[in-house]
Amino acid sequence: MTLWSELSDVATVAQLVGADVAGLISVIMLAAETARQNRRECRQLARRVLIISRLLPLVQDPESARPMAGLCDTLREAHELLQSCQRRSAAYRLFMAGRKAVRFREMQNKIDFYLLLFPVTSHIAIARRLDRIYNLLDTTGAGGEPSTLPQPSQLQQESTVVDQEVVPYEIHEFTFAEIVAATDYFDPHAGVESDQSVTMYRGTLHDGREVAVRRIMDRQSSFLQEEFRTELEILPRLQHKHIVRLLGSCVTARKDQQQKKKRLLSWWRKEPKEPEWLTVYEYMENNTLFHHLHPDQGSTELSPVTVSWKTRIDVLLGVSRAIEHMHCHANPPIIHWNIKPANILFDASWVPRLSGFGSSVVWDMASEESGMTCTVTGTIGYIDPEYMTTRHVKPTNDVYSLGIMMLEVVTGRKVIEKDDQGDILPLTSFAVPIVEAGNIRGLLDTRPVPEPTPGQLRALENVARTARCCVKEKGKDRPAIPDIVANLETALELFCKDEPSSVHESPEHDTNVVFPSLPGIAGDHVG
Repeated sequence: MTLWSELSDVATVAQLVGADVAGLISVIMLAAETARQNRRECRQLARRVLIISRLLPLVQDPESARPMAGLCDTLREAHELLQSCQRRSAAYRLFMAGRKAVRFREMQNKIDFYLLLFPVTSHIAIARRLDRIYNLLDTTGAGGEPSTLPQPSQLQQESTVVDQEVVPYEIHEFTFAEIVAATDYFDPHAGVESDQSVTMYRGTLHDGREVAVRRIMDRQSSFLQEEFRTELEILPRLQHKHIVRLLGSCVTARKDQQQKKKRLLSWWRKEPKEPEWLTVYEYMENNTLFHHLHPDQGSTELSPVTVSWKTRIDVLLGVSRAIEHMHCHANPPIIHWNIKPANILFDASWVPRLSGFGSSVVWDMASEESGMTCTVTGTIGYIDPEYMTTRHVKPTNDVYSLGIMMLEVVTGRKVIEKDDQGDILPLTSFAVPIVEAGNIRGLLDTRPVPEPTPGQLRALENVARTARCCVKEKGKDRPAIPDIVANLETALELFCKDEPSSVHESPEHDTNVVFPSLPGIAGDHVG
């Protein structure tokens, strides 16, 4: 278990807070596992202590650790509280239930206080390091030698330790009655998406917030239940502008026959007859990227995504930044594994949000190096062919799926279509030869207006070439996600710079723009 490997790091900072913190944390976790009463509260308390164990190794400076001096006493109190939950006596539970609830709330508040202190101690540590750097610079300058300011990358390395650990945000545990009230008894007219397995409802919470409620309809599906648990585990770790936010969940168990009889006179309590698996997200007003790229036949809806190349590049940039956050900044890294237009949602301001984390995987580089395999599900057309042969899940799998989606955005075609003879034609079979031939105009979707200028055409060509690199057969030949982000940022900058209203030079005015180095991209021009 990860906790035990982390306790050695915790022990190295025990002297900073004046306690055997590692020992206290280990007995707290053991007591929570063996508790016979208040199990839910015990595990919630243990989760908070686990977060503290992961944050403590970041406190390396005795001066910045001073505010943590009372932590050992709080952990001892937490252990005593958990120990009191080992008793089985019914009389004890009856007389102490109310007092226990108060004690758990008080203890959670105390531990939350220390969790809030970690950003403060981190700030103190960074400030002290910067002071030492600047003092060193002043000393060097006094001797007559030219002083050199630290490079941003050096300062980034100084603060990396503080930024690596992201404390997961807590999600709300909704009651079934709250969900029923929010969705108006699961009103069919409130359904925004539905199939035989899952239905999405639009709802309004009691505080006025609009939400999307995902309800599993196939309640016997172990696959859907596993997706449910995966999202609850992974999404709270990811806090990013372009990742959808999980607000809460609701799980109810099947009632046995005796309980059902007791509920006959209490139907108004809105208790479900069958087990329910519900997740609640922030509501996204403007549907999915798939909806705007491939609207229903006969639809006359024109959205910014449909008619604007700038919006399309911006969408790809937002999604790539979300993936970069998952691969490079989450600890441990997260592989989404189901990147596709149907999982890209738009909020009221048309900001893209990545969703659909039910198939996501926590990536362990050591597991990959040891040859361990993993079986995951995906969507036909977006699954990395290399995975189909190796069964190894890697970040390059997401890069491949992103590349397919980029081609879909550039061409406006679906990932799999049929040709005139009725044969299946993958998008790569159509797009890759055109990209490699440099015939960008023969590739582009014709719906966006106005026609791109030569400078904008070059920006779009580099987007297409980036996509081509992403869908290369071998993962080692594909670009890393930071390079993809950098290239899309440059493409968007060039596209905006060369908008018709701001062009006052000849079409050759942009020929000196250099894109970040990617295989087959640097130095390319529109033919």
